[in-house]
Amino acid sequence: LAYKPHELINRQLTINKVRKQILTHPHLTTIGITGSYGKTGTKNFLFDILNNFLPSLKTPESYNTVFGIAKTINLELTDNLHYFISEMGAYKIGEINELCRMTPPNYAILTAIGTQHLERFKNLKNTTEAKFELINHTPPSHALVNLDNPYIAANLSKYNRLKTYSLADPKADFFVSKLLITPIGINFTLNNHAFETPLFGTSNLSNLAAALSMAMMLKIPLQLIKESVAKMNPAPHRLELKKIGQATLIDNAYSSNEKGFKNIMADLKRLKGKKALITPGIVELGGETACIHRELGKLAATVFDTIILEGHNIRTDNFAIGVRHCERSLAKGGRSMAIHTNISFLNSSSSLWPTIDRLAETHSWILLENDLPDNY
Repeated sequence: LAYKPHELINRQLTINKVRKQILTHPHLTTIGITGSYGKTGTKNFLFDILNNFLPSLKTPESYNTVFGIAKTINLELTDNLHYFISEMGAYKIGEINELCRMTPPNYAILTAIGTQHLERFKNLKNTTEAKFELINHTPPSHALVNLDNPYIAANLSKYNRLKTYSLADPKADFFVSKLLITPIGINFTLNNHAFETPLFGTSNLSNLAAALSMAMMLKIPLQLIKESVAKMNPAPHRLELKKIGQATLIDNAYSSNEKGFKNIMADLKRLKGKKALITPGIVELGGETACIHRELGKLAATVFDTIILEGHNIRTDNFAIGVRHCERSLAKGGRSMAIHTNISFLNSSSSLWPTIDRLAETHSWILLENDLPDNY
């Protein structure tokens, strides 16, 4: 982004003012969170835990830019607060460096690096460099990263003493095991401590594992952590479960990313019942848009009985191509039970909820994956 001189001056004045407020606070611990996805969910879960222990502050919704974070600090930072969780977003290299200068992190979480916002970053090398800026501003032993993410794991040799969390690798500092996902929540252990939560799905669990790991690093009492986890609910439209007719609606309309979409499909594949998907696809994938949506379509064909795609565009058309490709491949392979998914296109947003009500009469599960702003 190009800023005019007066905008640059205002930006630097804002950064300097907030930095002074943070550094002169009597007892504030700042935790920075960034990632291509998962940062808002992780922030919300961590806040629930910390705020149950001592008064805490988080950036609201997706206020993850210079002026969004500054607004939060100016309006809500008081001397009685002990923890500040700062979600840090970026669309180009250098932006997180700027946010770290404004709110110097005592601790940090890097949730994931992926194809989200690839249209702006151009390639994953740039995305990786941008997200690791937060880690570069944090003492290594206070930085927590997702070992399950291949782009993060590939860069760990450059760092010493970073803390890691994982749902797959027992070598991580914080390892999730004995995992059981059910329609009413998740049971699991983290470093041999048992937890129960009403949250749903692997993506929520990954974000929760990051929050729990950081809470342990901050030495929050274990019993308080367990009590907080047992009462947690997802933010609206982020893997939120709603009962409609005989169906369970998984409302994940807030946003979507490639990894999260694959995770929820894998979760649903393990559950019984007839399943439906409604989606407009994923935006900001740049030159990878067609390829990724074809791959998602192939996976969806093995999970859903009904797929409803919102509008005709490069995303939905390639998603449909992927579904049909999967069906043809299975038929050629001689599968006795060939997949046949009912695909249709929804051309008006006003038809969305009547469509959901209709699906709820015959399906057990309905996934609403992503919603789009008007400019898409």
